[in-house]
Order: sequence, then C-alpha cells, then structure tokens
Amino acid sequence: MGEIMTIKNIGFVGLGAMGSVMAPLIVKSGHTVYGYDIKVNIDKSSGVKQVEDINELRGLDIIIFMLPNGKIVSEIAHKLMNMNLKSIFIDMSSSDPQETKELGDKLKNKGIKFLDAPVSGGVSRAKTGDLMIMAGSDEKLLEEVDDLLSVMGKVQFAGPLGSGHAIKALNNYVSAAGLIASFEALATARSFGIKPENFLKIINGATGKNNTTEVKLNKFVISKKFNSGFSLDLMVKDVSIAKKLIKKSVYNKSLSERILSYLKESQNKLLKKADHTEIYKIFK
Repeated sequence: MGEIMTIKNIGFVGLGAMGSVMAPLIVKSGHTVYGYDIKVNIDKSSGVKQVEDINELRGLDIIIFMLPNGKIVSEIAHKLMNMNLKSIFIDMSSSDPQETKELGDKLKNKGIKFLDAPVSGGVSRAKTGDLMIMAGSDEKLLEEVDDLLSVMGKVQFAGPLGSGHAIKALNNYVSAAGLIASFEALATARSFGIKPENFLKIINGATGKNNTTEVKLNKFVISKKFNSGFSLDLMVKDVSIAKKLIKKSVYNKSLSERILSYLKESQNKLLKKADHTEIYKIFK
C-alpha cells in the first residue's frame, strides 16, 4: 500500500462529457492532472492542466483513458507505449474486452501495468464522484490505484483484465432491456388512461421496478427533457459488445439480438447523437 502515496501526477486522455467532470475530481483530491483531448478544451477553472501534445504525458504516474471506444484507446496507448513510459494505464472507457486483453499483452511486453475500470452512473453521478467502477485487473495492481479510483466512485473488483469491460457491456444490456420494457409499459398504460405519476407509484412499489422506472422516466422522459447525457449510439455500442459475448459464451439466439435490433431501428428513426431516453419519442 506504500506505493499509493507516491501517485501524484495523473494524465487524463479524453475530456468529453464524462472526462470533463471526472478529471477535476482528481484535482480536488490533491493530484496534479494533465488533460489531453484532440477536440475538447476543458475550462481552466477545473484545475486540469490541458496539454496539446501527447508527448507531454511523459513521466506521469498514471494515465487514464476515457474515450469513445477501445480502438481509439488502443491507438493512443500504442503511441504512448513507444515512449518507454513507466506509467500505469487505466482504461475507464467502454471497450471490447477481447481488445482489452490483446492490448494488455502488448503493454505487458513493454513493462507497462494495465487495468480496465469502466464506469456506470452517467454524467450526474460522475460529477459527484458516485460512479460504479468495475475493475478488471490483478488484485495487487488494483490495490495500488484503489485510492485514486475511489475519488471517482465505488470500486468493485470484477476479475482478471477484460472483466471490467465485459461486465460493463452486460450491465448496459440488462439496462437496455429494462429501458425498452419500461417505455412500452408506460406508453400502454397511458392508452388506458393511467397517469404517469400513478404508473410510477405502482410499478416502483411492485416487482417491475428498475433503474428506468426509478430514475429515468420521471427525470428525463415524463419531463420531456431527454438529456440523461448517455447517447443512444453508446448504448448500441455496449449492447453490441454484450451480444457478441453472450453469443460466444452462452447462447446463439439470445434476447440480446432482439434488444440490439430494437436499438438500431430506434437509432435510424431518431436524429443523430440522440440521447438514449429519446427512444420513447418513437411511441408517439
């Protein structure tokens, strides 16, 4: 545990919706954070020191990735690994677990420690440091970075490298199934003259309650705000990963295929970059 105290300088690659609120929390915890993003400029009041060149991430203790997908993570990681870094790499993005394992092998050959630690909770919980962090790693390595990760949320060990990304995709698959069922149920209830507030009281007091009925319906759908901060595109990506894992490991014709098909049809009907809660608009 003594190594934890030496962790001071952090690189944070990816300053989008999630990264832009996660990185400042690390600054507030007493670390120096160097941010890098090819598109986004983070507010200077965040305390994050933004760099324009990836070479400026040399000599840091830890480099965190929060990027759109694993392929981009791999591209950046390959550039960094050729700098003879001694940093620990942490991928907090939603990546394909098989790609994560392959990248891990390459990083290991370069002497770079690597773990996957994707998150769940969205922008609202990222702001408050209340994310669920799913870690795939050697447990001793997780101990080295646990204090840092805990600044951003609750850390739960999942299993070996790649396990974090696997459970993240599976979690979002289960979430998508509940989302679609809840939207269909609400639309049907309204056709029977059941008011949304009564629908929520009954469902959330019974066995059908889930994250969508307890959080998303009132906050983003019934309010017509549709601004959860999690895009339909990202949900499609995660459920695609889950479907591939389920098909390979468990069952060739799983429910995941129908859920993914439903999401893709919704994607085609809605505007680009739609929030995932906008799927409800289709029922109108």
